[in-house]
Amino acid sequence: MTDLENLFNYYDFVQDDLKFMIKSRIRLNILSSITEYPKAMKEIKEENDLSFAAISNNMKRLLEENMVIKIEDKYLISQIGLLKLYSLMDFLKLMSTTKKFEELWLNHDMGGVPDFLLEDLGALKDSELIKANYADIYKTHTNFKELLIKSKDVCGVSSISHPDYMGIFESMLKGDAKVTLIFTKEIVKKVVLSVDFKALSKVILNKNLEIRLYNGEIPVAFTVTEKFMSLGLFNFDGSYDQNRDLISTEKSSIRWGKSLFEYYHQKSEPLTIKNLAKIVM
Repeated sequence: MTDLENLFNYYDFVQDDLKFMIKSRIRLNILSSITEYPKAMKEIKEENDLSFAAISNNMKRLLEENMVIKIEDKYLISQIGLLKLYSLMDFLKLMSTTKKFEELWLNHDMGGVPDFLLEDLGALKDSELIKANYADIYKTHTNFKELLIKSKDVCGVSSISHPDYMGIFESMLKGDAKVTLIFTKEIVKKVVLSVDFKALSKVILNKNLEIRLYNGEIPVAFTVTEKFMSLGLFNFDGSYDQNRDLISTEKSSIRWGKSLFEYYHQKSEPLTIKNLAKIVM
């Protein structure tokens, strides 16, 4: 059985806990207030602008559920309370990301993102969806380039190509940048034919550039650097949506992007200069 097949078993087992956690914002205020060290009711009241009655009634329930422990006249979240609070935070982040970018998930193919990273989609909650418009049809492209040229460690995965990007990579590689690119065979061929092969060989030998081959379709296009993460998706008809780009400079999003890159890195193979020469022959 998959986890999804066990959905209702999970629900039946935790539904009371789930309802208890999300039913009262006051309880969440109390729990978040006492995660670091014990506090008296007066401190909790002042921090959260709550009445003593509201705190007292909900604190009683939290004590009954073993989510809070009392130390003399102060209160501290218990280990089980902390675990439940963190679990709820993960759930709320995921739901927030799902709702915030609903138009993106609803109308695009998510098949290029593995299940374990879909479950961690909450990491992208602080992202921004950049969209082209009639006044600026190149908005996504321009925004991406501005972020890319400021980066030093670039990892990209794609089954599409854009002539501007290889020019940017060539310029970056003249400095101290390190670039790792994972492409389909078709894109590898386009890239190699569009640049000076001697110069390409030099940066590969110097280990500034690594080109890897992914055998199969890549239904996603993304870039992750030390500064940002960019995620582009395909429409259900197989065409790439160049008018929408999910961008984030937050650490959680960059970590998510690096995990996605590692997923494709493990499924790809490095190409030597000899391999590259054979592909374009």
